[in-house]
Amino acid sequence: MSEYQYYEFAAIDGPISDEGLNYAKGCSSRAEVSRLSWRNVYHFGSFKGSEATLLKYYDAHFFIANWATARLVLALPEGCLSAEAIEPYLRGGDQYEDTLTTKQLGNRRLVWFEHNEDGGWWDKQGEGVLDRLLPIREDLIRGDHRSLFLAWLADFDPDEWTDPADEGVLMPPIPAGLNRLTTALTVFLKHFAVDPDALTVAAEFSPGPPPEPIPISEVLEEMPVAQMRTLLERVADGEGSSVMAELNRLTYTQPDPSSGPSLSCVEFASRILKVRRARLDQEAESARERRQRQAEARRQHLAAVMQRADAIWTRVEELVDQRTSAAYDEAATKLEELRDAHVQEGATPGFQERLAAFREQHRRRPGVLGRIKNL
Repeated sequence: MSEYQYYEFAAIDGPISDEGLNYAKGCSSRAEVSRLSWRNVYHFGSFKGSEATLLKYYDAHFFIANWATARLVLALPEGCLSAEAIEPYLRGGDQYEDTLTTKQLGNRRLVWFEHNEDGGWWDKQGEGVLDRLLPIREDLIRGDHRSLFLAWLADFDPDEWTDPADEGVLMPPIPAGLNRLTTALTVFLKHFAVDPDALTVAAEFSPGPPPEPIPISEVLEEMPVAQMRTLLERVADGEGSSVMAELNRLTYTQPDPSSGPSLSCVEFASRILKVRRARLDQEAESARERRQRQAEARRQHLAAVMQRADAIWTRVEELVDQRTSAAYDEAATKLEELRDAHVQEGATPGFQERLAAFREQHRRRPGVLGRIKNL
């Protein structure tokens, strides 16, 4: 399989500057570059620019490669996601090691999601994915931390949390709405895999749906005149998209981390393992029932074959007389079913006797005999 790498950057809060555009154009001679996006596919070679530098200008980045690596980086404006808010979801590892890491880049915070599957190989494509993931950036800015929790969950192994001595280690805050994921979060899970049993348990503790937005009219009524005047001046200066985004963010109340349940990692792991055992038991029972249904259907089918044995033998002769590969294949299939039907009825000797006569009759037709040599 040939190599595949897809890079995309997107500007959300407004077009990038002349400086940014000049740098973006210098990163590749083949990329699709504009003030709003940067896209390129590599089958040979690799990206020559700096992702961090491009993220000084663009607001989001998605990368995927067919050696099972996916990356989503979201650049958030200053003050939109504090270090204190994201800290509980971090594990302290470096980029490329943990699913979730973060760093400050100038006055912007980078939220970095990374998945590297050891020994993996994907046929996933990157075109169009970033557009579907972009709502996560706005979710984070307005205080919806579900993506942060899902990234933390992606690195959680319940088998590592069975020691009662770790009972004092608490989980990060469990955000609301885990049982009602957005389309963007569903796409996120396709690239940053989470144990479905862990997500099932987490959803049980997720405190209801995300908060509904406050009507913009109420937000404006509470806004000081000086602040409103400043916003209008910014609109006049061409910052309309940024102002609209800020107003939208003000329509959402920030979550209270202390409002959710306080759950230890050990207890959470125990519940996951219990759910997993129940699921595996149910899957095993379902598989057993499915095998029983299939076996009964096969038994009934072979009984019907046995009742029509003479007609099937006649049909086999007709197929052989057609002297085509497709007809020979169909004849061999029918003879296999006749054999199985006779075995089920305990009449194998009768079948083998008739088969021997069939082989003798068609001894000059190797195309037929080759297909039934193992009967």
